[in-house]
Amino acid sequence: PNNAEAYYYRGGFYFIDGKYKEAISDYDNAISNKPNYAYALNDRGSAKRQLNDFEGAIKDYNKATSIDGKLSFVHNNLGSAYRNTKQYDAAIKSYTKAIIIKANYYIAFNNRGFAKFEKGDYEGAIKDFNKAIKLKADYVYAYNNRAAAKFKLKNYKGSEEDCSKALQIKSDYAAALLNRGIAREMLRKQDKACEDWNKAASLGLKNGKTFAQQACN
Repeated sequence: PNNAEAYYYRGGFYFIDGKYKEAISDYDNAISNKPNYAYALNDRGSAKRQLNDFEGAIKDYNKATSIDGKLSFVHNNLGSAYRNTKQYDAAIKSYTKAIIIKANYYIAFNNRGFAKFEKGDYEGAIKDFNKAIKLKADYVYAYNNRAAAKFKLKNYKGSEEDCSKALQIKSDYAAALLNRGIAREMLRKQDKACEDWNKAASLGLKNGKTFAQQACN
């Protein structure tokens, strides 16, 4: 077991450094020393996800949940791996399990909302983003995601307002600038839209530059 712990912790340092292949090698050794090591299986799954090995990640997360089904973050990670492979129903199911275990898991509410959004259930997505925001009022990503869902429902004013809320919290949030610009264009606020896209472009967002070049003088 001591060997397993040593490999696991070193794998964690590799993971933080972005050395995912080295991390996986250490997690492999940790798991071979301690086959029921749910945390190592979870973290190996996360390293595989970073390398776009989503099927491998799903296997590791599922094994981890079969060893210890009460780890909410593993269910959340499994949901994200399913989402990466466009298995939205499976993703929603996994996020729901995470929320059942941890009722104030705002990240899982946001992630489940995003899976619903990608599935085309914009009303359901907004309900989950609302819950995420209620649990964490400064959760900037949920505001931006809710803005995107409102936009899909042609609620352009609501979309603009949510982007503005996100930008009050994080003024350099390029994705929110991009989305607010798109909402403002639909509200016939072209000058304001161009301001947002140009600022998004200055922050390094390629789409911001594309929108600005196509729609602004």
